[in-house]
Amino acid sequence: MEFGEIPAGGDQRILLILPDDPVYVGQRIPLRLQWWIQTDLVERLVGHEVRVPLFDMGDLFGFEEVDRGGQNNAMVIQSAAGAKKYAAETTQEVWDGRSWVVLTIDRIVIPLKGGDYDIPAASVILEEGVRWQRSFFGERSATQVRRLRATDTPKVLHVKPLPTEGQPDSFAGAIGQGFTLEVSAGRSVVQVGDPIALTVTLRGDGSLATASLPRWVGGEGGLSEKDFRVPEGNLAGLVADGAKKFEVMVRVLHEGVKEIPPLAYSWFDPRKGAYETPTSRPIALSVGAAKMVSAGDVVRSQEAAVGEEKSEVDQSPKPPMSGGSEQNDPGAKGVESSLLVGADLAVERDVDVLLGLGRGGWWLAVVAWGCYGGGLGLLAYGGWWWRRSRLDPEVDSRRRQLRALVVGVERAQTPHELADGLRRMAAVAVDVPRGELDRLLEILDNLAYAPQGGGGSVAEDLKSRSVVMARRLEGGNGS
Repeated sequence: MEFGEIPAGGDQRILLILPDDPVYVGQRIPLRLQWWIQTDLVERLVGHEVRVPLFDMGDLFGFEEVDRGGQNNAMVIQSAAGAKKYAAETTQEVWDGRSWVVLTIDRIVIPLKGGDYDIPAASVILEEGVRWQRSFFGERSATQVRRLRATDTPKVLHVKPLPTEGQPDSFAGAIGQGFTLEVSAGRSVVQVGDPIALTVTLRGDGSLATASLPRWVGGEGGLSEKDFRVPEGNLAGLVADGAKKFEVMVRVLHEGVKEIPPLAYSWFDPRKGAYETPTSRPIALSVGAAKMVSAGDVVRSQEAAVGEEKSEVDQSPKPPMSGGSEQNDPGAKGVESSLLVGADLAVERDVDVLLGLGRGGWWLAVVAWGCYGGGLGLLAYGGWWWRRSRLDPEVDSRRRQLRALVVGVERAQTPHELADGLRRMAAVAVDVPRGELDRLLEILDNLAYAPQGGGGSVAEDLKSRSVVMARRLEGGNGS
């Protein structure tokens, strides 16, 4: 057997096109692969095998596909993982006075590390039919094939690391051009400690998939640690429709906060070799004081409730005295003594009646069953009292507080009173449905802070929702 090199064919060529200027780590670099075939050779084309060593360098580069909408063909490229088909665009070109068919693949390559990289040459092996035959149905097939080779020139790609000097605190990995930042708040009328949902939308000509948010608390161009609290850790965004959106939950720490200040977002422009820092627009806030429940508030609420119950009992009609006892017994001092006047205290002397043998013996069965039932009731009461005595004092105190606060919500007449009562309950309850409660508080706050809205009455459905939420907070207090 004799092995020889596949001859180069002059009727085809392959080109791997990369930028000549130095690029930066993380930059999205357009890559173009073109296979030129002379038009008359296309009719004799039987098969092909393309190899692009750059596509196998996944430890140094990342890749993204590009859909330009004009792909009408495909090119099969061999790699270490096997053959893969890529969408290609077919065009007719004229070069060196001859007509060519050009297959073009566009991709994005992203350097992951800095350095100078030697990129081996791309190559293609074309199988050309030399002799042909036709089948019974007239289909043509090659009986003799010639293989021709075309090779591009090797490349060198210079990848520079991002400059660290002058890198802003608000830089979070965005590389490209024309980035913009939009920040919107889910609510602008809040109380101290209430969550505010911020929607951060990032747009630009760059790699949005790797872009993240900077740590805005404590850094330059962000939120003050004295004014806001922001969750720790990186937030995952969602890329859709050419933008990346983040949801950030912040809380205001005091009443002096008047706005969400402009937030800075820095990105690196590889064309200029410098950082750019746009800012968002400020968002005005109206922050009210948060009223926390105290022990004095709960004690006063309970005393008021007990006083009202006592007054209702005092005003209830008393049962009439039997037999005019106050007149018959001038020395009587109370209802108990007057009820004993005129009572028959004689002892039954009939033995049959005592033994239950007479006609009146049925009542003994009633007495027996009554004693039996009373004994069971005493046992049940004792068990309840034992369990009550062993309850955690904190749990018992929390239950009493919530009970008093529920009464306050049921009697509230204005949006401000309802919101205040629900916040007091949320400060005491263990199981708090934050999402539903925040949405309800937002509605109540908007009504309370509207012009001439804080003292108005509340719609029945909103009052019912508030009462249901209060009872839910009471039921989920952990007792």
